[in-house]
Amino acid sequence: MGGVEFIGKVVSNRMQKTVVVAVSYVVWIPKYKVYQKRVSRHKARDEGQSSIIGDIVRIRKSRKYSKEVSYSVVETLRKTNVYDGTAAAALVQERDASRPSDWVEVAKQRLADADVRLAKLREMYEKEIGGAVPLSGGVLGAAVANSGPAGTGSLGAAAAAAQGKK
Repeated sequence: MGGVEFIGKVVSNRMQKTVVVAVSYVVWIPKYKVYQKRVSRHKARDEGQSSIIGDIVRIRKSRKYSKEVSYSVVETLRKTNVYDGTAAAALVQERDASRPSDWVEVAKQRLADADVRLAKLREMYEKEIGGAVPLSGGVLGAAVANSGPAGTGSLGAAAAAAQGKK
């Protein structure tokens, strides 16, 4: 595959001042009358050692730098997003600063509010339908009462209160 310039993706940068660039191209296969995609890997000189895996770069044919390196990186067309530890640590600190310090108490309060809403819904259901029809059978009550650690689910207290009223 000859030519002067190619655009490809950096697939390796383990060598000093050299990157491996994968260039995709299409070939017509006359026997099957289809196009086939192929990949050619070229070693290119990267003087600044600024290319990382995943970058899209333009390489140009140049003098031989070594036995296998005869291209040079002309420009980087698109950089990839790289994990930055310091930026990630700053984001985590910002998130933790905005979170309330007593978030466990907030969660318990939300759970208690949900239990109150559920009890009101059960009460309204019994007014509309009547006490003769069981509330979604015995299956839901047993499953909710046994959920969570030690068999005490969040809805267990409301279910026990509803059964105790009958």
